[in-house]
Amino acid sequence: MGASPAAAAPPTAGRAGPTGHGTCTPTTPGSGAQRQGAAWTCTRQAPVSAQGLARIRATATATARDTRAVPPGYEGAAALCASDKHQDVVSNRHAYCVRHNIIYALIDPKGDVIGTAPLTVTAASEPSPTSTQWQESISVYAGAFSETIPSLQLSLASDCTQCTAGPPAWGGGSIELVQDGEDHTGTLSYDSTVRGGGMQQRTQIAYRSQTLSTDADPVIAQGTWAGPSLRCDGQVGGNPGCIVTEDLAKVTISKAAYGAAAVAYEWAQKNLSDNNSMGTEKRPLTRDADDKRADSRRYYSCDAPPMPFVKDPTVQDDSCDEFPFAKTRQGGTLGSLCTEITPRNVGGVWSVQVVRDEPVAPCIRAHVPKGENTGAGGKLGRDVQSERILDGEAYQVVITP
Repeated sequence: MGASPAAAAPPTAGRAGPTGHGTCTPTTPGSGAQRQGAAWTCTRQAPVSAQGLARIRATATATARDTRAVPPGYEGAAALCASDKHQDVVSNRHAYCVRHNIIYALIDPKGDVIGTAPLTVTAASEPSPTSTQWQESISVYAGAFSETIPSLQLSLASDCTQCTAGPPAWGGGSIELVQDGEDHTGTLSYDSTVRGGGMQQRTQIAYRSQTLSTDADPVIAQGTWAGPSLRCDGQVGGNPGCIVTEDLAKVTISKAAYGAAAVAYEWAQKNLSDNNSMGTEKRPLTRDADDKRADSRRYYSCDAPPMPFVKDPTVQDDSCDEFPFAKTRQGGTLGSLCTEITPRNVGGVWSVQVVRDEPVAPCIRAHVPKGENTGAGGKLGRDVQSERILDGEAYQVVITP
């Protein structure tokens, strides 16, 4: 004669889901989950846990499969995944790792938890500064499952703004994990719509997960969380490319390669009386892409009266090197207002002679061999391209040994 209303409707019908457990769905009458006493299946999104982070660090195979190497001075995506920073997205200019916990739970009619199954998901990538396409390596780590949840299925997809996201991970299917299991086979891909012509776009990535306990009724629990922000542009260099946006660009100049030029910039950062820390992360420089303005600034710093630069005969092939650079908005101070220095290397040890000390100098001009001067300028130009530093964008200057 048919089922009675009491038998046909779940005990949670018409009731709001339990609070504090994320997105909850009533179990189906007679399902495996309900037979275990579950009235709800819930999925909660959470930052990476200490246990999840420990699993990431302990797993040598949890690395980004992108073969491009990040520039010196930057951590790769695998190292970022193992970072102890307490945040979902850990990044630098050239790499990122998204780390996220998904907590699947069975809840009884009273709102008590009767089973949990935690998963940690990482998405690691090293976007190229000379390409608008990039790929993420997806790894999933299963934690301690309750006996009521012997295994868990997961599928994962992503979206991005002003960008085309590729197909879902695992070909649109799902993976099955048991307690303490791991999977490192997933990938997600992206393609910015930037193709050059002076364009630039910001893209924000977001992830969509679906979880299902294989011992429960076939109710799919949904989850979403935010990923990194990237900028792709066609304004720098000969090819469009992408960088991660949350980190300050940096130009790296080594003393081993560029000698007196690098020593002069480092001295300026540490000793300028009116511009201390100029060019550091604390007081970054600002790129000016106009070559004519750069020529004008260089003239004012080096050649303009009343005190134009005079070569030092004791410096081989002496040239005038200025800091802040002429190709920055901070450059171009009249040379007579700058402290003038001569870096010297004697027996492998650098020293700096102050030729003229201005009491409140905002700049320096230095006696630097022309080859080291032009070499450092070339490095600045290359780093502008590899860091994709836009006109008007700030950057720091890092001096290395």
